[in-house]
Amino acid sequence: MIYKTIGTDRVSAIGFGTGYHRPENSDCSTLERSIQGAVDWGVNFIDTAPVYGDGASEEALGEILKNLDRDNMFLASKISPEDTTYSGVIKSVEDSLVRLQVDTIDLCQIHWPSATVPVEETTRALEQLILDGKIRYIGVSNFQLHEVQNTMNALQSNSLMTIQSEYNFFERSLEKNVLPFCKENAIMLIAYSPLAQGKLVNGKNQRNILDKLAEKYNASPAQIALRWLIADPNVMVIPNTSKPSRAIENATAADIHLSPEDIDYLSENLKTPRDLVDTKEVRPSNDYSRKVYQTIEEALENKMRMSPSPLELSEEMKRGNFLKPIRLKELPETISGKNYDLVEGRLRYWAWVIAYGWDKPIPALIWKTRS
Repeated sequence: MIYKTIGTDRVSAIGFGTGYHRPENSDCSTLERSIQGAVDWGVNFIDTAPVYGDGASEEALGEILKNLDRDNMFLASKISPEDTTYSGVIKSVEDSLVRLQVDTIDLCQIHWPSATVPVEETTRALEQLILDGKIRYIGVSNFQLHEVQNTMNALQSNSLMTIQSEYNFFERSLEKNVLPFCKENAIMLIAYSPLAQGKLVNGKNQRNILDKLAEKYNASPAQIALRWLIADPNVMVIPNTSKPSRAIENATAADIHLSPEDIDYLSENLKTPRDLVDTKEVRPSNDYSRKVYQTIEEALENKMRMSPSPLELSEEMKRGNFLKPIRLKELPETISGKNYDLVEGRLRYWAWVIAYGWDKPIPALIWKTRS
């Protein structure tokens, strides 16, 4: 295993993400075997959040931690946008500690920026929790660069230790400014969805490139993807899986020794360019296990209480702030005038339409289905 440093802690570069583990009952044996398999191969970093299964992920992890060496584990959780007030942060962490059955959370991250609560209020609570010994380090997740900078300026006695963001061969937007910022400020980037929901790369041509290198190193394509990411000194990854064999496969990716030439080759050839797409050609689809508004009226009403709301996010966009491109998938054939399914970025899509109307093309990354 490769280890990196967060604060004074030695943390595995490949962690274990629990974002999609939502046990419906108390039987967490498969998840426990997956985590134990990863731990056996050197993983000591587990990431969770209250929102995952409405607390079920933390509860399951709390039971599993009883059978692990807690002193050698690095545990990360989060604060949801609706809990970023001073009292909300305190209660959120205390509730997480109960579910996790621990005294301290090593890394507490603001899960999403709040559109209504000043970040100074949130950081003030987090710093108090450090004084109280309930958390040790502070991080952010899904923050734009200016929001990261505002958070750093708001901290009085502590440093911002981590930024968590999506990063994989398909989504590389953060290489423009967030990753360089991490390097300049000794911040660790935690890459979630490092395997792009199992797709790894975009299209058959890119997959052929990845497959050939996997064959060269006697590894799986997923292992090559993980090893490419953690080759950067400031990057860690938190893949998630419910399969014990896959957890071990992920962990042992650290043992692959990619040559600098092959790292550069992957960097240059596995990119997806940003396109500008007519918003009217996009079909907001609920085919991807995500709730989505179907009309602009639904988005404005925000009955699902998404946070930030599409309207709040549209105000950010009008100020020139845009988190990252939406993700689209080519439809095999045009359906009712639509050429793309909206796979990821449902809030950003409607915020863009609210901010700019239907005639301004939206930045997008497009999954290829034909090449």
